[in-house]
Amino acid sequence: MSHNGRSGVRHAADLMTPYAAVAKRNASRYAQQAGAAVGPRARWVADQARNQYTTQVAPRMGRAMASAGPAGRQAAARSQAALAVLRGEVTPGDVRSALRRRRRYHAAAMVVRRLGTVGLVAGAAFAAWKWWHGQNDPDWLAEPTPGTEVLPEADAG
Repeated sequence: MSHNGRSGVRHAADLMTPYAAVAKRNASRYAQQAGAAVGPRARWVADQARNQYTTQVAPRMGRAMASAGPAGRQAAARSQAALAVLRGEVTPGDVRSALRRRRRYHAAAMVVRRLGTVGLVAGAAFAAWKWWHGQNDPDWLAEPTPGTEVLPEADAG
């Protein structure tokens, strides 16, 4: 960046510093006022939610968990599968192929998750770079290029 560009940036920063300080003070004051206004109501709502959870939700969840018995259903399903293998209805090859299919499915799901994560990270990095590039290279900071036209007085002389 040229010397003129740096001094222009410094000048702009010097001009904007008081405005930023005032905005910071105002934002802090407004946040405190909002907290004072909303705080009691938020505490009341949290207390109501806590009371309703202990009186209504927790007992129902306990009953549901006791009656659902997911472990019992899983044990029944596994015992039926074991009986099918013992009776000869399912061959060991069928079991191996089912396991292979399951492993392939889980491996493919892992690849898709990783690609999605990499895509999200790359998209976020690109968006951050575009924002940063726009912040560091505004149009008003660029110096105008010198003119390339030849003036008629220069040809006559």
